[in-house]
Amino acid sequence: MKLKEFQNFMEKEGIDNSILINYSETPNSNFTYFTQVQDINSVLLINKDPILYVSPIETSIAGQYSKIRNISSLKKSFLDTLKTQKPKIIGIDKDSITINQFKHIKSKLKNVKFKDISKEILKLRLIKTEEEIKLTKKSCSFADSLIEKAVEFIKKCKTELEVKTLIEKEIINLNLKQSFPTIIASNINSKNPHHISNNTKIKGFTIIDLGVKYKNYCSDTTRTVYVGNPNKEEIRIYNKVLESQENSIKDNLSPKELNDNIVKNLGKYFTHSLGHGIGIDVHESPSISNLSKDSFKDNILFTLEPGYYNKFGIRIEDDFLFKNNKKIQLTKTSKNLQVIR
Repeated sequence: MKLKEFQNFMEKEGIDNSILINYSETPNSNFTYFTQVQDINSVLLINKDPILYVSPIETSIAGQYSKIRNISSLKKSFLDTLKTQKPKIIGIDKDSITINQFKHIKSKLKNVKFKDISKEILKLRLIKTEEEIKLTKKSCSFADSLIEKAVEFIKKCKTELEVKTLIEKEIINLNLKQSFPTIIASNINSKNPHHISNNTKIKGFTIIDLGVKYKNYCSDTTRTVYVGNPNKEEIRIYNKVLESQENSIKDNLSPKELNDNIVKNLGKYFTHSLGHGIGIDVHESPSISNLSKDSFKDNILFTLEPGYYNKFGIRIEDDFLFKNNKKIQLTKTSKNLQVIR
């Protein structure tokens, strides 16, 4: 998105060209950030006039969706272009380039220095543009409707896997992709934060954790419902998790301080970090954990997901925008405990 800012960084650092390589099977999020295309085999060469080198069979896809309008076929090697330009410094994305790719590039370009650009791109990606925020809000609205669908499925389905399968069909019907594999975790399975849904019968606390990608931007939300009749202690613990999240929304603290407060409140039964940034990747900066050195800044997108895991599990997660010193909630589904009898 912030191509001009990145080009200014390159000029300041004396970088003549930067290379971002993408494969459809293993997309490079930094590549997607500048092109807004994910599912193509391509090389982005960034200089004063960026060029997108694309597999011949995917040229039409790039032409339709890419923000980079200068498109060339991979039949013409990007390395040939670089040889002609005779660059002195080339930027490479160490977070995504393989050792073999780097060795190959290095062998073809003599007397060239290489500089890592990955940290600068992540820095640009941290602060979202208005367009990125708009896309994420839309992604969150889809997630909200899918949570409501999941609750309806739970009312008529017998197993975790039945609900998960129906949700995944809904996502496909919406012409969307999952941010991550949907989690339906019921009864004793709810105490495993990353449970893989199976044929367990739905009973007691049941966690619904899902997210979708809308035009490459992720959502990630979790609700916990109860199937059956909860006792007073179960309701008390649920409300304690809910209160923990609501206090996190109000508190004007750093990510680390928010996480530490949750640990104090929920104790040893809170077993993961409080949250994470969200964007093209479902997990990106900032970190919201006991090790975080990040701070909240305007136009950062993130999640808050306190949880309780003992004999059963409870998790409540929402997506937020930080703006004008406030956490603005983007996912809107009710967080009051829904009891399904």
